[in-house]
Amino acid sequence: MTENRKFHRVKFSSRAVISQEDFIHHGQLVNISMGGALISLGHGSLMPFDNEYDLTIYIEGDEFPLQFTAELVSVTFALAGMKFIAFDDDTETRLAELVEKLAFMTDAVKDDQVKIRRRFSERICEE
Repeated sequence: MTENRKFHRVKFSSRAVISQEDFIHHGQLVNISMGGALISLGHGSLMPFDNEYDLTIYIEGDEFPLQFTAELVSVTFALAGMKFIAFDDDTETRLAELVEKLAFMTDAVKDDQVKIRRRFSERICEE
């Protein structure tokens, strides 16, 4: 399978709502990038491809949610892959800050894991 992503994804859990006209799906954000998001729906859902959806992501501590127009690009029994097709400037700025912060945190955690593994292996060699 070919990787088509243009943006780095970061893991982030947050409440998400996918809506279109008369239906609403409540879910949980699994990961996000500047180009899209993966949403866990927790149950099977019939969502047609090639339709535009409103995607709202609620960030704890933020007064306003991130709001996107998104297209469904992949779906399994309980996961929906959404590609962002439109969002306002404020959402773009806040999303960029969130992704940058989470990516930095992920890199810092990876660096810490390498240090811990190195110390652990050094202790084993000493014994």
